[in-house]
Amino acid sequence: MTGLSLLDMLVTSKPETNSRLFFDTNEVAEMFGVSTKTVYRLLQRGLLKASTAFRHKMISKQSIDEFIARTTK
Repeated sequence: MTGLSLLDMLVTSKPETNSRLFFDTNEVAEMFGVSTKTVYRLLQRGLLKASTAFRHKMISKQSIDEFIARTTK
């Protein structure tokens, strides 16, 4: 194991995302290869958590890592 989280491996193709703490719903959808509607459904179900402190929903890297850990066997 390399010590990298799955999210880190997903975003390695975009170096500017490696140090980011938050991602918008479009970016998360692109990372997961799903639609933004699916990301909103994950938020509604409580599987992902978003900050509403900004104008748009922002999903933390920590929330994404936790989601991946919970849903990976």
